[in-house]
Amino acid sequence: MGYDYAGGFSNAAGHAANLYVNDGIPGSTPFSTDAAIRAYLAAGVPANKIVLGMPLYGRSFQNTAGLGGTFNGIGQGKWDEGVWDYKDLPRSASAKMYCDNKAQGCYSYDSSTRELISFDTPEVVKQKVAYVKKSGLGGSMFWEASGDRSGACSLIGTSNDALQFLNKSENWLAYPASRYRNIASGLRG
Repeated sequence: MGYDYAGGFSNAAGHAANLYVNDGIPGSTPFSTDAAIRAYLAAGVPANKIVLGMPLYGRSFQNTAGLGGTFNGIGQGKWDEGVWDYKDLPRSASAKMYCDNKAQGCYSYDSSTRELISFDTPEVVKQKVAYVKKSGLGGSMFWEASGDRSGACSLIGTSNDALQFLNKSENWLAYPASRYRNIASGLRG
């Protein structure tokens, strides 16, 4: 799970799913995906058993001057306080997009409402998939699919296109000895 690094529980408005640390903006990257992956590898977990989880939502910070700054509240959210589906972001036409190339994290900031929302973009997902491939990880996953967009802005589609090795073969599992008729018949009715 490479997300939920920052939110209402944080001391500063930060990246919620950054790949790397950015020491140049104190408080903006309390954790990083790279540090977590390196810790798993150092503990002996095989790289191909690690799947990088990415969010299909953003975490908001209210009444903040920007990334790394203090905030006061997280706002309402779509399905939880301070959480907005990726497909609904940025929330306003006046919000501007910013990307932190060192941390590999993006966010929108609306200076009129002082709301910052940290979320992944297709470009960030491409960088994360490049990291997955370079590190020999098992792949990527997303939480939660209903928050994605369609078409070229889809984060799941971006990951699939960048990975280029999605196994599309049918599931050939068979349980003919199952006591459940539907399972024994291969779910054929």
